[in-house]
Amino acid sequence: MDAFRKILADVDEVDLTPMIDVTFLLLIYFMVTTMLVQPESQLSFQLPGKPQSSDGVTPMDSAKINSLSDGTITLNGSPIPVNDPFELTQLITNLTNTRKLRDTLIQTGQRSKEEAELKVEIETDGLSDHQTFVSILNACSAADIEKVSLMIP
Repeated sequence: MDAFRKILADVDEVDLTPMIDVTFLLLIYFMVTTMLVQPESQLSFQLPGKPQSSDGVTPMDSAKINSLSDGTITLNGSPIPVNDPFELTQLITNLTNTRKLRDTLIQTGQRSKEEAELKVEIETDGLSDHQTFVSILNACSAADIEKVSLMIP
């Protein structure tokens, strides 16, 4: 019976010192290995919009192509005849001629590349046919135009 009382009188104790040491070691490990994130306000990126030219270069006007809901296509306000809605040969010819003219200005040194590079703005009225829009993009590609802006309401 004395042995039974002795067992009941014993109080178990847990030594917390090793657990505290491990906790501090983990804390130090995570502090050292954590990568500090750079705030978004300090990231450098350029938002889309008008380019800010600091050297006073004024680019030539871009070619404006309008696609209307009645199937009419205009280039800089002049209507383009549409014989086949899948192949806009007249538009391709006009864009190619305009690009060649501007390339000549660049090659002769009359204008810099930033000034004379051909940029096309495609604008639709929101009700025009999707195929017409795709055909205009294909015409720009056939005329080797690299800079195209889309303005869709």
